[in-house]
Amino acid sequence: MNAPNQLSANEALEVISGGQMRVSTLVQACLDRIEEREPTIHAWQYLDKSARLSEAKACDSNPTKKILHGLVVGIKDNYDTHDMPTGYGSPIYARNRPAADAAVVAQLREHGAIILGKTVSTEFASSPPPVTRNPHNPGHTPGGSSSGSAAAVADYMVPVALGTQTLGSVIRPASYCGVVGFKPSYRRISCEGIKTLAESLDTVGIFGRSVSDVELVYRVLSKTAPAQLDDYQGPTALALCRGPDWDKADSDAQSALEKFSERLRAKGIRVDDIELPESFRDLAVATRIIHDMEMWRAFSDERVRNFGLISPELQVRFESASRLSVDDYEGAINKGIRCRQELPGLLKGYDAALTLSATGEAPAGNITTGDPVMNSPWSLLYTPCISIPMLQGRSGLPIGLQVIAPRFHDAGALRAASWLHRNMQEK
Repeated sequence: MNAPNQLSANEALEVISGGQMRVSTLVQACLDRIEEREPTIHAWQYLDKSARLSEAKACDSNPTKKILHGLVVGIKDNYDTHDMPTGYGSPIYARNRPAADAAVVAQLREHGAIILGKTVSTEFASSPPPVTRNPHNPGHTPGGSSSGSAAAVADYMVPVALGTQTLGSVIRPASYCGVVGFKPSYRRISCEGIKTLAESLDTVGIFGRSVSDVELVYRVLSKTAPAQLDDYQGPTALALCRGPDWDKADSDAQSALEKFSERLRAKGIRVDDIELPESFRDLAVATRIIHDMEMWRAFSDERVRNFGLISPELQVRFESASRLSVDDYEGAINKGIRCRQELPGLLKGYDAALTLSATGEAPAGNITTGDPVMNSPWSLLYTPCISIPMLQGRSGLPIGLQVIAPRFHDAGALRAASWLHRNMQEK
């Protein structure tokens, strides 16, 4: 058996329920890994090691049949937690102690999970880049805004972690860190108790090291039926969708996706190139307008009463957003509505659509969390999106393959992604 902290979520739950491993053993292994690697990775905003070990020992003393009994989970620091500080990545909330858990945090606990701690978020899940580093190469960004959650899963600190996506804050970090990241359909999972950034876009996201792990947590939080991943025989037809901003992707990333599609065709899977119609052009621009206008509204108190405690980068964003007009905003909202109505027809007959999860490898340095242009249109389209680590860039760093389906076709996207992840790895 692998070291306890290296087990997948499903593997860990199986050996715990079977009596081959104690919950406290798993928690201690995760804490030991954090102690070893945290000085380099900086994935955690808050940890109470003794409290979590006490909780784990209580689980060992009172085993249950709950589906997530003993599962160790990291939670992004924009989720409220009644027993841990929640700072939203901002000094304004350095002493904030919420009175209640966010809905999904409460649901995880209800089903037996242990919340190990709070992972690092960018400021208000927006910008600038935080201190977290990429486990594959600490000289590169892990992406954002769910920086700590992606890095913690990639570095074997926890088997699964929660993040949020507004533009690309789950799919892009998953791509950069080489893990599975799942953004379900918009509003499939409650956002109650998560600090709002943009109410028309904010979506709960899940990081894991396999599709089956994120599917398990997803169905608990969404109350949906199991996706039956193991019964799926594989896709018959896939849509290769480069999108209107394809030219912004790095050439090595473009080439990697093209080669992957050829490998699929060699297996007898139909892969069609599809072009999004002209009406989808500038969808990323529309998403940014919605993001900025709703961010400006949501953080009215912070920018009015505590502007000096906001980072200079975000101050500039607020100033720019203040100049957006209602016509700009409503035009962007309407564009999203129209495109969402068109998308199911475009993807009819396909098991899923494929595109890049990011424009390329994780950028070097710590001046950006990367460009969300490969993600933001799909966020506005409200589709389920899954990043699986299938591709590689010129420096050997991971690039994710993004698997997409129409809104509320989450199970189909999960099935296709799981099959691809298990059957199409480069030998």
